[in-house]
Amino acid sequence: MTGPGEGKIALEAEVVVRDGGEGRLEGADVYIHVKGHSLARVTHLDIEHPGLDGLLPAGGGRFLTVAGVPGGIEIGLGDATVAVRCGLLNEVLEPGRRTRTWVGGKRGGIYVGFRKPEVVRLELIASERFGVKPR
Repeated sequence: MTGPGEGKIALEAEVVVRDGGEGRLEGADVYIHVKGHSLARVTHLDIEHPGLDGLLPAGGGRFLTVAGVPGGIEIGLGDATVAVRCGLLNEVLEPGRRTRTWVGGKRGGIYVGFRKPEVVRLELIASERFGVKPR
């Protein structure tokens, strides 16, 4: 978990992990991490909480399906699903749309490395709503 930093835009979000049951991750942080800030090579979505450790190995990852659902996105991890409830994310991936994209593990969380169309939308949100431009 890296927490807040320059070029990391905190989103109001709720994170839920479903793996047989449903567990809301209290205190989870969700950020748009903009390219060129705090070592980001590409704009991506960070989801940080110790409860996400072990879903994907730190430093590893794989291509997974990310789906737009009403009020946010869902990331299918096989036996588990991570739901990020944040309406703003429906401007990135509309309900009913899916994409196969890289989801990586990191210490204290995961990140979603969206494909180009979604990255463009993330950067537009960061720039127009929060004044953070990619470098």
